[in-house]
Amino acid sequence: MVIRLPNWVGDIALALPAVAAIRAAWPAARIVGVARDAHCGLARRIGVLDEVLPAPAGRGPARAASVWRLARRLRWMRAAAAVVLAPSFEAALTVWLAGIPRRIGHRTDRRAALLTDAVAPDRNGHRADGFLALAARVRNPAGCEQADRSAPVEAPGAALVLTADDRRYAQHTFAAAGWPEDALPVFVNPAAAKAPRAWSPARFRALVETLARRAPGRRFLVHDRSPFEAPSGWLAAHGAAGAGGATLPQLCALLERCAVYVGNDSGPAHLAAALGLPTVTIFGPSAPGVTGPRPRGGAAAVEVGAAFACSPCRERFFEECPSPPTLDGRPPCLDAIPVERVAAAVERALAASAGTGDRAGSPHRRKARTPPE
Repeated sequence: MVIRLPNWVGDIALALPAVAAIRAAWPAARIVGVARDAHCGLARRIGVLDEVLPAPAGRGPARAASVWRLARRLRWMRAAAAVVLAPSFEAALTVWLAGIPRRIGHRTDRRAALLTDAVAPDRNGHRADGFLALAARVRNPAGCEQADRSAPVEAPGAALVLTADDRRYAQHTFAAAGWPEDALPVFVNPAAAKAPRAWSPARFRALVETLARRAPGRRFLVHDRSPFEAPSGWLAAHGAAGAGGATLPQLCALLERCAVYVGNDSGPAHLAAALGLPTVTIFGPSAPGVTGPRPRGGAAAVEVGAAFACSPCRERFFEECPSPPTLDGRPPCLDAIPVERVAAAVERALAASAGTGDRAGSPHRRKARTPPE
């Protein structure tokens, strides 16, 4: 069985319940995941996958050759079926070239003819439900034993199984910051793949400073990657440590030791949710009902946004935005979210976490239960 994982970190996290559902339906199958090379390390932490292969890479003729090499390798494996969670034409073409008899995927990017089961996507539904809809189409092809046909399709999220080396990285990071073993910092994520989807770096700095003033001694773990830049000495001055150089598995190991996630609607938000961390996610042009985090274990997912009438948009910055961008190049829907509102959401999540005393998924972290904003 082949599962072509999505092309974005956040979507991989949202696809974990679908991957678990496929494993539940095919308990005896060998399941091979295919992921972008940059995501293979994370994909190898998905406990229900038996093997992970890199997706085609490169450009032009080199990419075409890469598609053919992967297709030949999959053909040699003689897979019975493929679930194509990535929405691209290339992902469907690869499993078609591999001669895989059952090819399940969404009818996107003009690729329906390459699929045996072309499922219409629900444009208004949550992306995780769309992945589950593909998992629901899985049947038991010849040659794949299925012990229990009554196994639930909507299975719990597949666990990310971290290694001892991943966790040693987190331990060393805490030790380098001078934090005790049981510290529960606030994870702050100012990073985003697209700068117009990121709240202002200045506001993230103000958020940390506000939370630090309210509780002297509070600790922060800051994902200090583009477009965020911290002034020299700013992290140490506010009880913060940086986590900009972590790999995706190392980032997961850091997240599982934190009390709450606060930050942009980007990959780390979904990794935090997949690890059962309460999340406070800042939304501008994107839609919480379509791409919002879905935490494991009943943890809270608080969505903070300005709810402009034009949101969600197609994110063609700034061709279609009804208002001009801010001076630092961000859409007004992000600029309209004040620091105080985000800080209040974090405080509520921290208070709920401290009040429950529960632990979920990690010996270092409490589980928060707060109502959505």
